[in-house]
Amino acid sequence: MAKKTDDNLIQLNHAKAEKHGFYLKIGQPTTIHFLDGKKITGILNAISQYEVFLQVPIKDDESTEVTIFKNAIKYIN
Repeated sequence: MAKKTDDNLIQLNHAKAEKHGFYLKIGQPTTIHFLDGKKITGILNAISQYEVFLQVPIKDDESTEVTIFKNAIKYIN
């Protein structure tokens, strides 16, 4: 079952995570494609009810966390 943590992120147990492969990509490089045809690539940090949090490199050794609202996403790979 899914249970909410104090910081409102969804935490799944192993049985539920096997069903939804998207949650198994946390910590791995992920490309998110938007409805307007653009895309962004970064490390998937977390998933909440309405947002996806992605760590995106901005310079050689620097990166920043970007919040992407799920209603703007076409697909993820």
